[in-house]
Amino acid sequence: MDRDPTSFQRWRLAELAWLLGFAMLTRWSALGDDGYFNDELFYFAAGHHLHDGLLPYVGVWDRKGPGLFLGYYLFAAFGKSPLSYQIPALLFAVATAWAIRSLARRYTSPTGALAAATLYLAALPMYGGGSGQSPVFYNLFVALGAVLAWQSAPELRQGQVSRRALLAMASAGFAITFKQTALFEAGFLGLWALWQLRASGLAAPALSGRGLRLALAGTAPFALFALAFAVTGHFPEFRDAMIDANLRKPVDPGGDALGRAWALAFMGWPLVLLALAGLAMPLRAPSHGPASPRLFLTGWIAAAVLGVAAVPNFYEHYILPLLVPLTAAAALALRHELWGLALGGLSALYCLAVGPSFNLADRERSRAEMDALERDIRLRDPHPRLFVYQGPHSLYTRLESYPPSPLLDNFHLYFPPEDNVSRLDTRAEVLRNLAWQPSVVVVFADWPANEENPRTAPLVRGYAARNCRLWFTRPFREVFRSYRLAVYGDCAQSPRP
Repeated sequence: MDRDPTSFQRWRLAELAWLLGFAMLTRWSALGDDGYFNDELFYFAAGHHLHDGLLPYVGVWDRKGPGLFLGYYLFAAFGKSPLSYQIPALLFAVATAWAIRSLARRYTSPTGALAAATLYLAALPMYGGGSGQSPVFYNLFVALGAVLAWQSAPELRQGQVSRRALLAMASAGFAITFKQTALFEAGFLGLWALWQLRASGLAAPALSGRGLRLALAGTAPFALFALAFAVTGHFPEFRDAMIDANLRKPVDPGGDALGRAWALAFMGWPLVLLALAGLAMPLRAPSHGPASPRLFLTGWIAAAVLGVAAVPNFYEHYILPLLVPLTAAAALALRHELWGLALGGLSALYCLAVGPSFNLADRERSRAEMDALERDIRLRDPHPRLFVYQGPHSLYTRLESYPPSPLLDNFHLYFPPEDNVSRLDTRAEVLRNLAWQPSVVVVFADWPANEENPRTAPLVRGYAARNCRLWFTRPFREVFRSYRLAVYGDCAQSPRP
């Protein structure tokens, strides 16, 4: 029986409204909180600083891709409130959930597809994705690439590289401009598309030519950014940040990578079990051949696991890219109208209970503490020369004061494994900031010495002790961790050696 187009459209709108409302529920506590996660506070501070005319990797350094810098540059144009990036992040999360739903509709029931999309939104905050972490944005481009690649399979199996297939590769390639580890998922989608082409029986030269077109579409976004830096004469800085710095970074400096990986995997056990169960269940679509959903989802999960393992430090947010293929596979296990809803609902409740979505009091305290921190600094020094050696990057955005070093992310300055990972000498950059004669210095109070860079921490703490007065200590509450800050001010205009 034909489906009534009007009813179908209303159902789609109802599904979209559900996902938007559910996303609001899971992210409400974080909205307006610029103490949520220091990574995104740095991205936002960097975005504002880039409006001063600086270039990524030249005036502001990090290993993250140019797409992320571009995104936060655009978000910063809307003001200093964290809502400037949190609202786009919420919309990106909903769009990614919709892409998961759209893909899953092709091999499972509408119930399973919507349950999987909902589960993705519930799991994001559990791994630190409840605000503006980078995968919240680039997951969308990977998911869109997967949807378009799957949709283009019929043309590919006929030997045709459609516009849709090229867009799939370009979308996945754009994800790499946010974080280089998305290369593994983009590479999988490219290989899968090539496999579809091979099923058409094309001769090797024709197959190679079409494969090259797909590869060029996938590499074009990153190549265009590289070209832009080359034209401006800064390709060496771009290459160093994208490649060399990642090779210099120590792997598993704490020696506890496996333990952390296990803890993060165990935390998400419902998603893992549902994904494995879904892959083991019979499929609505054919389960063999080049267009097998089972093989597609298994390969995608494997590629995402490789992307996580490529940087084996295993912080919570490193798991965020895995959530897309895991929930897409879980859709198969959630397809029953009754049991699918029950399992999906229980799994979503688990994620919300384990994660920080409903820690409303903590986030409210965080907002109040950040407001008080800014107010009390301004009362004592309305126009400070600010150096946040340790602590929230949002102070740079709030007080509109930035030290001269390109190493704006203080993690690169104080964390021992980050020493000299950039092209810049870390100690020299700290001395550069101190020669600027900051009037306000922020550090962690009572921080373990073995967790500070021994080449830089004595310089900063010595400067504060000799030239400044301790104004006060205050808490700084991230979503998963809390610190105590020591704020020094009234620093002498001519620092004593």
